[in-house]
Amino acid sequence: MSFTSRYGQQTFINDCIWYPQLMKQPILDKIDLRIIQVLAKDCRISYRNIGSVVGLSTKSVRARIIKMVSGGVIEKFFVYINPAVLGYGTECILKMRHNELAENVINRLNLLGDLFLHVRQIGGTSVFSLVVKTGSENKIPLLIDSLKPTVIQSMFVSRPHVQKGPKELDFKIIKCLLPNPRMNISEIARKLSISAKTVSRRLDMMKENNVVQFSVLVNPASTRGYIQFVIVISVKETLYQYVLERIYRELSGNLLLQAPVTSPDNLIVLIMFSQDIFTVDSILRKVESFDGVNRAELDILTGITLSQDWMINEIEQRLKKVDQIYLKKQITSNR
Repeated sequence: MSFTSRYGQQTFINDCIWYPQLMKQPILDKIDLRIIQVLAKDCRISYRNIGSVVGLSTKSVRARIIKMVSGGVIEKFFVYINPAVLGYGTECILKMRHNELAENVINRLNLLGDLFLHVRQIGGTSVFSLVVKTGSENKIPLLIDSLKPTVIQSMFVSRPHVQKGPKELDFKIIKCLLPNPRMNISEIARKLSISAKTVSRRLDMMKENNVVQFSVLVNPASTRGYIQFVIVISVKETLYQYVLERIYRELSGNLLLQAPVTSPDNLIVLIMFSQDIFTVDSILRKVESFDGVNRAELDILTGITLSQDWMINEIEQRLKKVDQIYLKKQITSNR
């Protein structure tokens, strides 16, 4: 079967148009990639601390990050909130091949839940990450029927949980950080009229309790010289930590970030990079060989879209309810 027969003539033409545009993008060196790896783990880390990891001065690190942001390599810094905190009981990750506009597919997905991530892949396939409210899980089979004639190639379902839920103050801190995840602690403290020490303590606690993550979105079309790809790994719950430790021990040189997903028990999503397709293939084979891996699927990325509207709306609603309760108490006490 020919390449164009397998992937479709129009998809092949689109990729041929896209490839010369890719070749015009600036080349990243190994230090740039190392900086991105550090930011992917926690985009709130200071320039000084990044410099100590990569062996550069604070000024040089800052200049490189500004260049990557202005050049479109770093699309955005983002806050990821554990959906369980906001009342979402399930996350569905669907890989599908569709011939219609992605917007039409997204509109149908939004009937069930809220779209968090849309990953576009070479060959015309897409991966959608959808968070579903507790109590709506029984609608998932209906969703699959509604997507026809779109072909769902695979589906992963995970159940979010959180060790300890956030307080009202935590939601206020998160709200400050949504537009600018790298906002410094003193500015957050000033906006909320609290101490910087309190902000720092609450942020540390939220990260420790798996409430929030701070990461970075990298544009695959801007990483010239590197192939950016995603591996979705289904693992046995009892061996999750073992698999994760092996990944970080043996594949950390190619790991861009561990994508945020709601369940730390049975699903690992990795966004990785390589300079050649042979290394990509060997990485997949190695992951598949790990004890505890049920299956692993790999795809080459062409674009990523992140949606945070559901987070913003849910936080706004929660803070509004808190204000209403407080106002009601004030009215009652004044009678």
